[in-house]
Amino acid sequence: MSLNGFDVASYQAGMNVGEAAGDFVLVKATEGIDYTNPEFNVHAKQTLSAGKKLGVYHFIRNDSDIKQQADYFLTVVKPYIGKTMLVLDFENTTGSTIQNQAGVGLAKQWLDYIYQQTGVRPILYTGINCENSLDWSSVVNANYGLWIAQYNNYNVVNGYQPRDLYGSLKHWKTAVMFQYTSTGRLPGWNGNLDFDVFYGDKSAWDKYAKATKAVKPKPAGPKWVKEKKTYTLKTAVKLRTAPSTSASVIAVLPAGSTVRTDQAIIPGGYRWVRQPRSNGYAYMATGPIGNTLEYVK
Repeated sequence: MSLNGFDVASYQAGMNVGEAAGDFVLVKATEGIDYTNPEFNVHAKQTLSAGKKLGVYHFIRNDSDIKQQADYFLTVVKPYIGKTMLVLDFENTTGSTIQNQAGVGLAKQWLDYIYQQTGVRPILYTGINCENSLDWSSVVNANYGLWIAQYNNYNVVNGYQPRDLYGSLKHWKTAVMFQYTSTGRLPGWNGNLDFDVFYGDKSAWDKYAKATKAVKPKPAGPKWVKEKKTYTLKTAVKLRTAPSTSASVIAVLPAGSTVRTDQAIIPGGYRWVRQPRSNGYAYMATGPIGNTLEYVK
């Protein structure tokens, strides 16, 4: 038995993925250490609310620390761990993405760390050329599954039409999942979609989402506390996608703006507050402890 589904990123903004045909949706969560897909929470929640299977993925980069990338990913996807397949997106392209044999070691470092921290064994996504050209034996021997991508052409594919892989795998015996086109079309959405076929049933998918080993509890860290307040800004302040000064900036609010918050936290000497938004949350630093930038009305 197999399942049909698709994967999405910010390009599918405005799409209700829960209403689209298919058994599962894979959603881009993060990239590097400072980018969160602004559609991530909306699409993840739509997927689960519709009773579909969920996968979430991180796009690895070689210009930032791998452990920091993994921690950033885990912070963003934390509410879904145990309910979702965890995936590393390894692109064999140029620029700041991974493109050589050294990247395999970075990928394994990320996969190992995610497994260590969650007990959930993640899988790797890459294209067939990359799978064939690099030595993936260390990843295969560590029992990480493969989501393989390979397109024969870029003709429009109307509705799910799984096909066999053109070519063959060199390192993995079989793939967990196959992305067979980037030009799929479904009723209700006018844009292209990546179509995927998962080689298993829903219970098999669930096995990839569940922890397979016990994880030692982490030492207690800072916790979010309820704080329903309205802040009026003394100076311009950045709203970010996560409570970190390295997180992506959503907007820069001018002095005089008001921000309504629901929670607060103090990690690493900075106090952060959380602003509920229609598509998730934004985070604002109120400044170093004892030297706040805003005042409360």
